[in-house]
Amino acid sequence: MNSSEDMKSWIGKSIKNEDYISDFPVRAMSSVFDYENENFIEVPYGWHWLYFLNLPLQKNLGPDGHEKRIGFMPPIELPIRMYAGGEINYFKPILIGEKLKKTSSIISIENKEGSTGNLIFLKIKHEIANKKEILINEIQNLVYREDKKSQKTKSAIGINAPKNFDYEKSWQTTPEMLFRYSALTHNVHKIHYDFPYATGVEGYPQIVVHGPLMATFLLDLISNILTYKQKLIKFTFRLKSPVFVGGTIFAQAIKTKNGLDLWIKDQNGYQSLTAEAVIIN
Repeated sequence: MNSSEDMKSWIGKSIKNEDYISDFPVRAMSSVFDYENENFIEVPYGWHWLYFLNLPLQKNLGPDGHEKRIGFMPPIELPIRMYAGGEINYFKPILIGEKLKKTSSIISIENKEGSTGNLIFLKIKHEIANKKEILINEIQNLVYREDKKSQKTKSAIGINAPKNFDYEKSWQTTPEMLFRYSALTHNVHKIHYDFPYATGVEGYPQIVVHGPLMATFLLDLISNILTYKQKLIKFTFRLKSPVFVGGTIFAQAIKTKNGLDLWIKDQNGYQSLTAEAVIIN
């Protein structure tokens, strides 16, 4: 897909999917997060990514592990796909035992020239609803880039994480954790488990911690901060730099007028995924 006209033809396309919100994914995720004997009635913030999973046929997987660009996803020719961030608006909680519908729509495709070469930004809107109302509205931002051989060289200079924060929770990232999260979300992108592919093809020094998993670390911190009267209504996040497996990373937050500013501090003290949370009483 090279021409802007071809790309525009994909805007507005949508797909619908139904799922039953069973308790098993939540119980499984609880074990990953070391929650023991928790009795969840609602799906925690960020754990909606455990449902409405894309289940491509094995023969339809591409060399990166993702489904080949067929069907709903536009046939973008740039080979490397990354999760860049998004926005989640929370209206009502997802209750375990519900049968819900998810509608996904492509809302924009933009071709840009970045510091490392050609980039295409894809924005997808997801709505999760019951028969009466929308529960979650989410914008997902994906970016496609050239492969390692075609990219221009860019010096990697990390941005130090802020020294001041009001809240913090630490996480040990391990290959086992990444494997379990990949399994629970049916994420077969090889950068999260295939060391030779992650280093040799996509040019990373190690396997990569999932962007949504890091967002979920921050959402977990928010859940620990909120009082019983408070409610998260909006969470916006952006992945500034990848985090690699191994060692301790930190979910940190500072109070703001409308809620919280949050970020992930990696093993080297650099700021990675950043986020803003709007909280109401």
